[in-house]
Order: sequence, then C-alpha cells, then structure tokens
Amino acid sequence: MYPSIECKGQKLWIQLLARFAKKKYMTTKIHLTTLISFFFISSFHHLNAYFINSENDTVPLFASDEVLKFTLLIDSRELKKDNAPEPEYTDGQLILHEATEDKTFDIKVRPRGNSRRFMDFCTFPPLKLNFKKKAVEGTVFESQDKLKLVAYCKDLDLNETYVLKEYLVYKILNCVTPYSNNVRLAQITYKDSNDKGKDVTRYGFLIEDDDNMAERNGGQITESLMSNHDRCERNSLDLFTLFQFMIGNTDWWIASPKKHNVNVVVLDNGNMIPVPYDFDYCGLVDAKYAVTAEELPITSVKDRLFRGYCRLPGTYEIIADKFNEKKGSIYSEVNNLAPLGEKDKKLIIKYLDDFYEIVNDPKLIKRKVYDACEINHAHLHSAKLNK
Repeated sequence: MYPSIECKGQKLWIQLLARFAKKKYMTTKIHLTTLISFFFISSFHHLNAYFINSENDTVPLFASDEVLKFTLLIDSRELKKDNAPEPEYTDGQLILHEATEDKTFDIKVRPRGNSRRFMDFCTFPPLKLNFKKKAVEGTVFESQDKLKLVAYCKDLDLNETYVLKEYLVYKILNCVTPYSNNVRLAQITYKDSNDKGKDVTRYGFLIEDDDNMAERNGGQITESLMSNHDRCERNSLDLFTLFQFMIGNTDWWIASPKKHNVNVVVLDNGNMIPVPYDFDYCGLVDAKYAVTAEELPITSVKDRLFRGYCRLPGTYEIIADKFNEKKGSIYSEVNNLAPLGEKDKKLIIKYLDDFYEIVNDPKLIKRKVYDACEINHAHLHSAKLNK
C-alpha cells in the first residue's frame, strides 16, 4: 500500500507526472509504476509544509516592519580588540527611542562572527546583545534573551547598502519558508561609553535567535555533523539549494567536516531541515570584499552556480513553482525597503528577473540547474570553510 496523502500532495504528484509526460521523459526504460512508487517514497506530499508561513504567534519584535530606533552605549575599544574565538561579554546599554519616551535596558554585549571581525575590510564587528528577560517584559523586546545584531562594517554609505541588501535577503527567505530567521531593521546610534570617538548612526538589523526560530517551527538546532547533505529532508534541501542559486550564494556547507553558514533544525519526526544565514557573500548583496572559492568554476559572486543534488527532471520545476507563487511578495519586499536607493532596487529586481527567467525556461533550467547539478557533494570548497 502506498502511504495516504492530502489533496495538495496529490496535486503536486500530478504536476510532476504531467511534466514528465509533456517533456517525454516517460520512456520504456522508466516504468510509470516505478516512478509513482519512487515519488511516494520521496514524500513529495510534504512539500507545501516548507513554504507555508508559520501560524505561530509572532513575538512583538518581529511583528512589525517599522524601523526601530535605538542608541547603543558600549565600550567600542574593548569590543574591537577582543579577538578571542569566544569573546567576552561587556556591560552596555540599549536606549530605545519611542514616540512617547525613551526606554533604557542594561544589556551585555560581545562581538561575534569571523570574517567581519578578523579580516581587514571592516572597522566594526557584528554584535550579540544579551537582554535580561524580566527587564524587557511588556516591551518590544519581550521574550528576547540573546539577539544577533548586524552592525555597520565601515562608516560608509556603500557598506550601509550592503547591510540593507543582506536584510532584504532574509526577508525574501521569510517570504518563501517559515524555516528562516526573522529580522527587524533598525537605525542605530553607536555611542562610546568612554566618550572617545564620534557617534556613528547607521542602519543595521536584529536577527531572531536560532533556538527561538527552531522552537517556532517545532524543532531544535542540532550541532551534529552529517556525513553528507542528503541526510537533510529532501524537499527542504532542494528549497535550500534553489534559494542559494536565486541569491547567487555559494558560501555555505551543510555536512562534514564543518557546517558553514547553515543551521540544521531537527523536527520531532526526525526530519532535518537546513536553514541558511549570513548572506554578505552572495551575488544579490554584491559586496566588493566578497570573493568566490578558487576551486569553483565562477569568478564573481554575481555568477550563479547551482550546487544542488541531481534530481529527476521536473523536480526543481515544482520547487520553482513555489518561488513563482511568492514572486509578488518578494518583489514587494524589494520595492518597499525605503532606505534602499532606487538604483539598487532596480539592480536587485533585474538580478531576480534573471533567476525567474532561468527556472521558468525549459532550456535554461536544464542547462543551469540539471546539467550543473552534483551527483554527490564529495568535493568541498575548503577555501571558504574557515571564512
């Protein structure tokens, strides 16, 4: 007996089988019954679950897209000079500027990340903010404990644009799947607690805690390393790789010897879901400091390279159909990001247009996706593993 499926799942099966028939993939070598069995075993009827927005109540911080405004009172020198693999927290204050009054929170702050801390293209690191839960009750930060902050890299307009674009990538992923970290844009003034140096005011954004994201989706983060990528749930892996192709990102790795720019959420049923993060090296952001791994056959981060597994023809088209369904929402996120300049918006729309042209053209998707796919992921882009 085949496992039972819901109507939505049946529709997906029919779509995929229709694509095979239309494209004449049904040859005498591939028996229809065998294909149906394979598809059921692959559990394509679960596909919609990875695209439907989470129905869980949204916490106050991520319930709005209104730009937060706050001041961080921090010891900038201590934060910048802490080069330890596990940096220490220092005392700080966050002063939230609201319409009626300011609210001040005593917090702990430490630097985080690797490339933006240790390489010479940034003068200020990303931060982790540690709140006292009782102190934030009844405020926009209610239920928050630790939050990642993508701060300014350099006090330059160009670098601020990179931050806005990376924020946008997270919002695009939010449109497509609930298995993604929520984000909140903020305009932040950085004030040195030692009264040394000038104040800096720049856009940045707060990122939902990884454990909170996993809990919101009924799972938990695992630190265990997998032997290969396909230990992940099949549909979520294909969504993950097609999304990375969409934004032009090759700066990731899921399996041994080291996960890179990805969390893996384990659900109660044992399914493992890859959740990407850290997108400043992707083509959509197009940061001047971003480079590709030497062993990859591309020379610019703007060059798309599909790094997903080889699948039966028609498989990635169904994933692409879900991106098509969300196209309007995705483009709205771009056009509604007020702080981003119109020229940058047009360039991003063009970059996304190119993606949609590829996945909706049978010849292009064959050449750019199916012909470029990887039978296995035996080779590693080792140059990026320690970024």
